[in-house]
Amino acid sequence: MNRLGLLSLMALALSGCAQISMPLMPQVGSKVAPSITQYAVHFSGPAGNQSNIAQTTQQSIQLQKRAQGIAANPAIDQYLNGVLARLQKSLPGTPIAARVYTTPNTEFNATSFQDGGIYISYKALGALESEDELAAIIAHEYSHVLLQHYKTNWIDSAANLAYSAGNIYINSKVKTATDTDLLRMMVTNNAALEASQIGLVPVLSRDQENEADQLGMDLMVRANYSFSGGLSFLSRMQQWDSLNDEIQKKRKINYINLFAESENSVIAKAIDAQIDVLENKFAQLVRETSLHHDNGEERSKTLRTYLKRHYANAARPELLKAPYAAAMKSKNATTFFAGLDMTHISGEALQQSKLPQALAAAQKAGENTTGPVAFTQHALINALALNGKKKDALALLEQNVASGNALYADNMLMISALKRSFPDKALALAQQSYDSYDSPADLLPELIELNKLQKNQVAVMKYYGVCASKALTGANKALLDNCNKAKG
Repeated sequence: MNRLGLLSLMALALSGCAQISMPLMPQVGSKVAPSITQYAVHFSGPAGNQSNIAQTTQQSIQLQKRAQGIAANPAIDQYLNGVLARLQKSLPGTPIAARVYTTPNTEFNATSFQDGGIYISYKALGALESEDELAAIIAHEYSHVLLQHYKTNWIDSAANLAYSAGNIYINSKVKTATDTDLLRMMVTNNAALEASQIGLVPVLSRDQENEADQLGMDLMVRANYSFSGGLSFLSRMQQWDSLNDEIQKKRKINYINLFAESENSVIAKAIDAQIDVLENKFAQLVRETSLHHDNGEERSKTLRTYLKRHYANAARPELLKAPYAAAMKSKNATTFFAGLDMTHISGEALQQSKLPQALAAAQKAGENTTGPVAFTQHALINALALNGKKKDALALLEQNVASGNALYADNMLMISALKRSFPDKALALAQQSYDSYDSPADLLPELIELNKLQKNQVAVMKYYGVCASKALTGANKALLDNCNKAKG
């Protein structure tokens, strides 16, 4: 496929969900009679005045690590989950456990998962103006959890195959690779993380989004938040759509610049080998999901009708702007968010081959986030390696992987670093990653090769069989080719 096809693929990846496995569409619940609230249909009895903040939501956290991970900040986390707890107390009995997290991605969005994990981007948090708007986001996402709108959450991102292509390159071509090839590999992997983040959004129907809007509003009113915050949030969504479009256009330009003169680069050839498989699956998923997406304006109209019917005489408390400003406009929060901004600036500098600037930004980011944010550490590893500090990069990589908090992409890089000198350790890490991340297909060639090095012939045949099955099911010739090469 030519470069235009590759760029079209990436544009598609960055403008919609980037999922390889076609998730089954969730079942659409029965329609609620207009005279009844969502709350009345699903709950009965007085408010239990109980909260249930989960200690961790392990499955969805692991899923986030397939992309950019989470960005933990104790003070921000406490505030976010305090809002969730207030909403939970309006429910009868003991509510379903959930927890809110911040993510380091630059899109203005929020999403939730079946295990109660609620994820809000730091850009969205920085753009709100009141606790009521924040409560509207959390109430909407928690409503998806309460209504169990999910058939599946664990999805493979097509971008991971792009990462896999880069990983194949670094393993097989390291002796002939140029610094430019290494740079392109790392920047491509960063693009893969961004596309993976987009691909984590579960597929929900229009009816389910409307149900969550309505139940979320029920929860807000019962928790004595202003429903004006909910309407403001839906209006803000229209602004966010435009901002996200600009982010995606910028990425496309960066990607064009990256590959403009790279027709003969090893990484470009490695990716081209998988383009045909990816392009069809992207197109199919985008067609399906676009049929179930309402913009903020349409959702706002539907919700206003619901509010007029059920809450025309409800109290309208003042918007809680001061508590929100105290938490999200504080020195702690602004410094933390600035650190995440610097992480992305580091990645952009790499895309523009400004290596010293990339390192300086990554180091500054680490100072500002004041904690082990996996995505920030990932950026620093890349910047160190490309600035001639490979020993420092490897030491940090080893530390992060050993902690168990590294991104999946860094696990893959660690496997590559270990396989030549310590194949037994590489195999142990590959097996652990395969088990922890729901058997990702891009690890199968590694498992086959590493088991072959360890003379584990039974395991070689086992994983080769799994690979052949997945490749045939997904019409993924590139995956089968890679497994054949690994098996020898």
